[in-house]
Amino acid sequence: MALAQECLKDVFKTAFGVDLDIGLVVVLQTAGRPGTYNPHLHILLSSGGITPENKWHHISYIPYEILHRKWQFHLLRFIRTHLPSSPQVKSDIDEAWRQFPKGFVAHVQKGKVPPGGKGVAKYLAKYVVSPPISVRRIEDYNGKEVRYWYRDHKTGTIQRETIPALKFVGRMVQHILPKGFQRIRYYGFHGNVRYLTMLEKIQTMLPKKHPSDTGGYRVKPRKKFRELYMKTYGKDPFKCPDCGNIMELESIWHPQYGLIIDMMYCKNFEDTG
Repeated sequence: MALAQECLKDVFKTAFGVDLDIGLVVVLQTAGRPGTYNPHLHILLSSGGITPENKWHHISYIPYEILHRKWQFHLLRFIRTHLPSSPQVKSDIDEAWRQFPKGFVAHVQKGKVPPGGKGVAKYLAKYVVSPPISVRRIEDYNGKEVRYWYRDHKTGTIQRETIPALKFVGRMVQHILPKGFQRIRYYGFHGNVRYLTMLEKIQTMLPKKHPSDTGGYRVKPRKKFRELYMKTYGKDPFKCPDCGNIMELESIWHPQYGLIIDMMYCKNFEDTG
């Protein structure tokens, strides 16, 4: 994930001859559509960068031929540097250069940068809080095998797959990231330390009059659990099924961590000051 910023800065310097300070949001996705292990990165990139002269340089086109080769160079150099040196590693890296003379990115088409990144942002917002395969895609389980469907990325058609139950479980759990691992990371002037300061600085650099981005993705406030439950099931989850009164939260208990929230303690503390 850290190579994303280094690679793209190198791409822009090679293509446009200027060293730009850019902002990136990098999202790691490990699952392919069938649920198999297919690690890859989604990158939301600023539509420009800051030059050494503190001027905004707009980026309207990404030279994908350069991007392919630069990503190959940075990734293979990273592997060579961080993996233990061995004849097998050296052989694999050499083979990667020979097998992919045009670079590593295989499914990026030429064209202008999509305005606002609406489709990608919406997809990623949904992905980071969802499992590799939703329950509705599981069609059958007979105690030994699981049958589920997915939409093939290349053909756009519905494909079905039946695999042993343990293999299915294995496909799912391999996407559980290590504890503390951050799936979403911020680089450049999108970094948490610089973001607020750079936001004010960039706003002074941008043209005072510029067309509104109708294709931009806007994050709407998420509805609360109670609203979502009532909309889905048509009943209030806070309503007691016995007396009909609205229930109040008293405590939350976890089998590993014990008592997490004790509202009675909070109320007593407030009463006693």
